[in-house]
Amino acid sequence: MRFFAAVTLAAAPLLAAPAPAHGQAFMFETGTTLLAKCRNRAPGYDLACTAYIVGVVDGIRKDMFIGRARPVCWPDRMTADEARRTAVAYLERWPDQRKGPASVLVSVALNEKWPCQK
Repeated sequence: MRFFAAVTLAAAPLLAAPAPAHGQAFMFETGTTLLAKCRNRAPGYDLACTAYIVGVVDGIRKDMFIGRARPVCWPDRMTADEARRTAVAYLERWPDQRKGPASVLVSVALNEKWPCQK
């Protein structure tokens, strides 16, 4: 019983959080928060920025592998640093896009740099 009470108390702030506005989904990272991490020189932020971007790339490639995403034309051996530089450059160039989901913006940045030829 104590466990249930502790879990209920711990979850209470989550249940009380306001629901997102219509048409707006919850996201852990926006372009704004990702760019702030990428620009931060404090220990750990550099890794957090790169790890997030690499996770997005791996997630998209996983979706392609299982047939849930269209193929992309990114380099097969794209480095983490290339992906990071591409995403950061896009976020810096398009400040009006930064409120969007960071995962989408990373994908758009990579597709813009390495578009598929028709």
